[in-house]
Amino acid sequence: MLDMRVRGFTLIELLVAVAIFAVISSIVYGTLSNILLLDQGARKKLQSLADLQRVMILIERDLLQLAPRTIINEFGDQAGAFQLTESPSLVLEFTRGGYQNPGQLLRSTLKRVAYSVKDEALIRTTWAVLDRASQTQPEHEEVLLEGVREMTISAWSKEWHTSWPPQQQSQTVDAQLPGAVKIEMQLEQFGEFEMLVPTPGSSQ
Repeated sequence: MLDMRVRGFTLIELLVAVAIFAVISSIVYGTLSNILLLDQGARKKLQSLADLQRVMILIERDLLQLAPRTIINEFGDQAGAFQLTESPSLVLEFTRGGYQNPGQLLRSTLKRVAYSVKDEALIRTTWAVLDRASQTQPEHEEVLLEGVREMTISAWSKEWHTSWPPQQQSQTVDAQLPGAVKIEMQLEQFGEFEMLVPTPGSSQ
């Protein structure tokens, strides 16, 4: 006669199998978790690079369209077409052209733009009008980049100047534009960063 008895697993064998499965699962989970974390970090890095590239393009586009148009500021004083100050805080303010008007509205094709750094954030500010009154408020203010630990802006006219107009020049040249603008930043994520933009002032 055939022996029809079927031998099963013992309790010890089951415990060993469960233990091996638990170890393998732990290893697989840890590996998968690390892969997901690396993927998340890579995606965040790529997004930060994309944001930095967007900011570079925006700054370059603004500076390439500098216009020699002075304005009246909110204090009633004449302000240069291009102004750069270091103290009490870093501010770059200028008039740019190329402001499209497809609707043929009663407004200028010029726009006043400012870049400043506050609380390690690079901020871009625009105004809807060129000549401002005391109650004029910015049209738009946007944080472009965070983690800006340090920033220096220089304007070129025979040499680099960290303020504009250069102190040795007469105040009658308020419409003068620099030949180039250099921006140096110390970024939290990417370290030192520099960009150089030739401007319309180089042809003056």
